[in-house]
Amino acid sequence: MKTELELTAEVEKQLRDGNWQYKKEFVVGDTRPDFVVTTETGDQVVVEVKAWDPTPENMGRAIHQAQRYKEISKAAAALAVTAAGQVISTESGGVIPAAQLLATLASLAVKLAQTKKKGPAPQPLKAPPKRVFASMPFAAQYDDTFIVAIGPAAIANGAIAERVDHSGTAGNVVSQIQTMIKAAKAVVADLSDSRPNVLHEVGFAEALSKPVIQICSTPTSALPFNVRNNQTISYSLGQTAKLMKRLDSELQKVI
Repeated sequence: MKTELELTAEVEKQLRDGNWQYKKEFVVGDTRPDFVVTTETGDQVVVEVKAWDPTPENMGRAIHQAQRYKEISKAAAALAVTAAGQVISTESGGVIPAAQLLATLASLAVKLAQTKKKGPAPQPLKAPPKRVFASMPFAAQYDDTFIVAIGPAAIANGAIAERVDHSGTAGNVVSQIQTMIKAAKAVVADLSDSRPNVLHEVGFAEALSKPVIQICSTPTSALPFNVRNNQTISYSLGQTAKLMKRLDSELQKVI
C-alpha cells in the first residue's frame, strides 16, 4: 500500500499531466484540503488524499470526510482519493481510487457546468505559516472534531491545524509528532477516552512551554489526575460547530 506522500505525489502528477488548474494545500472556505481544482467554468473541486486500506469502514469514513470538506470549503464538489477500492459516487463528488481521478474530474466538470450557480466560487488563499497541532484519537467518530471544529478555529485565527495522520510523512511517527509540536504556536489536545498517545503529546508540549487547549467528549472525571485539574472544554460529538466557537475564542488568547 502506498504512503500518503506517495499517493499525494501521484495525484499531483495526474493533475499536472491532465492540465488541470489546481492549488496544493491552499485554504478554501474554512479548511485547507490537499488540492483545490478549478474547472474551465470556474467551479471548484476539493480533493483529499487518503492512503487507507479500502475496507468498508474506511470507505464509509472517506465519504463522510468528503461531504464535510465540501460543506466547510463551500466548493462545488469534493473527492476523497484512495489508492484502491471501489468508486462511491454522491451528488457532489465521492470516493474514488487514484486511477479514476482524471475521468471523474472530467465527468464532474461537465455536470457542474450544467448546474445553476449559487454564487461566486470561494477563492483559494495561500495557507498562513502559523500552525496549531491537533493531538487527538485517530478514529472516525472524531473526524468532525478536526474538520468542523479545530481546523476552522485555527483558520479564523490565521493558522493551520495539523494532525499527524493528516499531514505526516512516511517515517518515524514519534519524530514527526515532536517536530510538528515544536513548530506549533499551540496544541489542541482531545483527551476523549484518555488515549495514552494524546497524554504523552500533552506532556511533551508542556515541557516545551507550548500553550495547550484541552477538550474532551467523554467524562472529565475519568481523566488522569495530572491533566484533570487543567481547564478542559467539554463537548458532545455531533455538536462540533459549538466547539469551534469555543476554540476560536481560546486560540485568540494564545496565537
